Amino acid sequence: MNGRRDDDWDDIFNDMYDEFGFDMKKINREIARFWESIMKGEPNSKIMGPYVYGFSYKMGPDGKPVFQEFGNVPRNGIGPKAEPQGGFREPLTDINEDKENVYITYELPGVEKNDIDLVVNENNIELKVNKGSRKYYKNIEFNREVDINSVIAKFTNGVLDITIKKVNNKSTGRAVKID
Repeated sequence: MNGRRDDDWDDIFNDMYDEFGFDMKKINREIARFWESIMKGEPNSKIMGPYVYGFSYKMGPDGKPVFQEFGNVPRNGIGPKAEPQGGFREPLTDINEDKENVYITYELPGVEKNDIDLVVNENNIELKVNKGSRKYYKNIEFNREVDINSVIAKFTNGVLDITIKKVNNKSTGRAVKID
């Protein structure tokens, strides 16, 4: 190595996680507590394997880091999301947008196009796959209304790409006479 001690590396990574607002020590404690409950067979360990947990990281349009969790491991105390239900896991999902569209990409390995249930309304999109051991669920709330008639969905090699036009809410308004 280049003379660095393990403590130096810990300091570097802790500083990086602190900068992103990501409490890695807390996440490690929660995951350890979860595995401990699984090994003891405690009643709150409802999810049966395989166990999947991960996160993705990207820079948001405001220049701030955005972390997104996925998987089927209960995240009580780790993040704001509720525990997945019925053995479903969250697919790795990427959400981007520009002035006109919302772009969503789901990674769905081992899934066929006909296994996907996708419902879009003005306020959210809901994806569900319930095929054998491949069970995925994800509900995404939109920041603004979308045009449900503009949805384009393409599925290739386990990747579902969706494009949805945003509704143009720019109103010209009207003058109101005050009595």
